[in-house]
Amino acid sequence: MAMIKTNWEKANADDEKDDYSSINPTGFIQKKYDTNIVPGGYLYHRCHLIGWNIGGIDVDNRNLITGTRDFNVEGMKTFEDKVYNYLKENQTNNVLYRVTPYFEENNKLASRSKY
Repeated sequence: MAMIKTNWEKANADDEKDDYSSINPTGFIQKKYDTNIVPGGYLYHRCHLIGWNIGGIDVDNRNLITGTRDFNVEGMKTFEDKVYNYLKENQTNNVLYRVTPYFEENNKLASRSKY
């Protein structure tokens, strides 16, 4: 589980994404696939539990898990974008944001996350 109390100022405090390629969360496999088969070429992503755009820490193995491209781009990013847009429209408010990844049995990839 990861949790943050964030606001518009914190979401915009870090204007440059850091290189977190040195972190390999459990289950992470880096292999480039044919982009006709896997959009973007990479099936597995390093997924931030708390997105960088809402104040999450980039280079911290406690904030990264392995997920599929779809899990990251279509799933987690959807919630991060909703929080980011809320903060943008309500710049004096705070948001308490919590993410819990769920791992089924001995699977090293989270099958879902709860916000």
